[in-house]
Amino acid sequence: MIEKTTYGNRKMILISQDSFHVALPVKVSGTAGATLKAGQPLVGNIASRLSTEFTAGTENASGILLHEVVLDSNGKGNGTIVVAGCIDKLKLDSDMVTAITTAAIDNIILTEGSAI
Repeated sequence: MIEKTTYGNRKMILISQDSFHVALPVKVSGTAGATLKAGQPLVGNIASRLSTEFTAGTENASGILLHEVVLDSNGKGNGTIVVAGCIDKLKLDSDMVTAITTAAIDNIILTEGSAI
C-alpha cells in the first residue's frame, strides 16, 4: 500500500535563499500543541544546544526561529535557530517583528524586503 503525505510550503523569512545567515538545529519546548512562529526569538544556551531546550522569549534571546514549529503533546519540537542573518520583516507576522525588535539580538539584521 502506498501512503501519501502532503506537506505545506515553509515560510522563508530570510531575505533570499542565498542570503547571509548562520543557523543551527535546536530542541524547542513550550506549551503542548502550541505553534512557535517563524521569527520567534529563542532563549537558550547555544554552547549546550544539543542537550538543552530553547524556549520562546525576548529577554536574553540567542537567535530567532527559522521556520514555524508545532510542539507535540509533551510540548517538545525540533527547530532551527538563526544566530546571524538578514531577515525580511515583510515576510514576518507583525507580532514577530515586534518581538525581534524587542529582543535586539546581535547579528540579526531586520530589513524590509529584498527588492529595490
